[in-house]
Amino acid sequence: MSHNTFGAGRLRTDAGSPHATETGRPLARVFLRAAGITALACWAVLLVWASFGTGASSGSSGVWMIIGTVASVLIAAAVITTAASRTGLRIILTALCTAVFSAAAGWAVYSSMPEAGPGQFITHRAGVAALAYGFGVLGGGLLALSEFVVEGYAGGRTRPPKAMRRKVGVFAVAVVVLLAAVLAPAMQRWAELANQDVHVGDAAAAEAGTDDLAALAGVERFTDTPYGLLRTDHPTEPTPQAVTMLDPATGAAVWYHRRWNWLASQTPVLSHAQDLVALTGPRADNRGDFQTRVLRTRDGGEVATARFDGSPGTLLALADDRLLYAEDGSEVFRVYDFGGGLLWDAEMPPGCEGTAAQVAGDRVVLLADCVPAPDRTVARDYVLAFDLDDGDPAWEQAVDAAAEVVPESFLVSGDTVLIDSRVEHRVTDGPFSARRFEHLLIAYGVEDGEKRWHMRDQSFGSTNSSACGGTLHLSQPTDAPATGVAAGGGEARADAPLGERRTVQIIECYTAHDREGSWLGVMAYDAGTGQRLYEGQVRLGYTPLDPEVARGWGTVLPDNRALLAADLSLDPTLPDCRLYQVDGGQVREIALPGTAAEGEEAAPVPANWCHDAQLSAVGSGGAVSYVNAEGTRNIAVVE
Repeated sequence: MSHNTFGAGRLRTDAGSPHATETGRPLARVFLRAAGITALACWAVLLVWASFGTGASSGSSGVWMIIGTVASVLIAAAVITTAASRTGLRIILTALCTAVFSAAAGWAVYSSMPEAGPGQFITHRAGVAALAYGFGVLGGGLLALSEFVVEGYAGGRTRPPKAMRRKVGVFAVAVVVLLAAVLAPAMQRWAELANQDVHVGDAAAAEAGTDDLAALAGVERFTDTPYGLLRTDHPTEPTPQAVTMLDPATGAAVWYHRRWNWLASQTPVLSHAQDLVALTGPRADNRGDFQTRVLRTRDGGEVATARFDGSPGTLLALADDRLLYAEDGSEVFRVYDFGGGLLWDAEMPPGCEGTAAQVAGDRVVLLADCVPAPDRTVARDYVLAFDLDDGDPAWEQAVDAAAEVVPESFLVSGDTVLIDSRVEHRVTDGPFSARRFEHLLIAYGVEDGEKRWHMRDQSFGSTNSSACGGTLHLSQPTDAPATGVAAGGGEARADAPLGERRTVQIIECYTAHDREGSWLGVMAYDAGTGQRLYEGQVRLGYTPLDPEVARGWGTVLPDNRALLAADLSLDPTLPDCRLYQVDGGQVREIALPGTAAEGEEAAPVPANWCHDAQLSAVGSGGAVSYVNAEGTRNIAVVE
């Protein structure tokens, strides 16, 4: 009877009894041994996953990573085997040596992590590997400590009940496994944050951060936005997802967003309202992990991140809550939400591939380049529209089979689609044959595809440069322009100049048939009716041979003025660059504004500044960017 009264049950509840201590210490040893062995197993598993698991990255990470992984797995296996068969001093020494090895290896991994920047970043593999070695230290330390919680190196003298040992062991294993399960993604998140360089709404800090990277910007054209010029930082191959919004008035950074471990698969894409910008591409150390990040154009704040398993294709357009991707080399295109969930997919006609798109109202409007097919004898372009909600076809319009619509001449403005259906006529034969571009401007309604107006047989003259095909520009690209933003990036004046009517203008270089020399001309039309308003031209000497240069030599401002750049010299080695504005058909040369801040001396403008110039409409004015003597771009503002 007395045996039952003072049995194991009383020993567990009487804290003051010496028997409770005899039972508690062995239970603590069970917990520490189970936790230590589990931590060593997690060390090996996490390290193998870091080296070879697709969740952390693809492939291995070099000879030292492989050697460390193999050594760690062997050591962990040896220590666990020893712990299962030995006790006492041998376990203590083995466990301590293992902890020291793990600490040294973890420090080696951590110290080898580069400072995030162009071409270098902390991989997910490195972060998980550092965590794995931390579990090695934890496992060795707990295993050694377990031999000190009982009297003597041979273990506890009193064995707790088997059921209790099992419960304590399972609890210890669960704690360590859950800790590993939580910390592994946390380390991946830490690697992401370590590679991320973002400043929002802090122009002073952003400017300080971009000074050191000015030389990395290279000679790269900007993405025009109503809030400034969006620069792609470090435009090498591969290009990281690193952009900076520059204030045109000063060249200072308004905000920047850089993730050095994510690559840019294409140039930034603006929404139709130009209030959102998307950066899309794969992770640098795992091309199967693909993301599209949507930022606010005004301040760079992150709106959403869409995640994909592999590349979804080419991003053609984005709206307030969805992304439009065209599958590369296929007629298929898909619409996703901002979380990466597929909303619907659709197919264009056989043999067609989307080259440009916009989301306007409740329609997705695409420009499709179509090769010959069973029901199509020749290649031609189509304008297609689909319902935004479910992807049902809404309407389609075929472009003249002899014409071409380049993506830059496919514009969507409010409820209207504007295209320049351009036909190239050969005037003479030979290696330097002349050609003449004939333009057919067409406006379609976004909702129903009905033709609202067209202007046929619009032509400037012949040219010997294939780069002079003409570009189409809208004076006010969106129904809701960026009011409150001036050309300098700050608050605009209340009377910021806007044209009384919206115009669409063609800018093209050509040789006039009624006068000598080459010219850069502009024709302006009313965007609502198609009525031709006026024409203007400036003389050219050097004619662009690169389409990018030709496109950069002209833009149209919100007040309907056209800005034109030209080189009057006939000798490319002796340039004579000029800047003009065409206002209501009246041409006037204007001086290239200075680019220095107040109180500073302006940097000299290269004589050939127009050869790589990019003219942009920004806010209520314009900006001229050009390559300076250091090989980076300066910006001059035209009010």
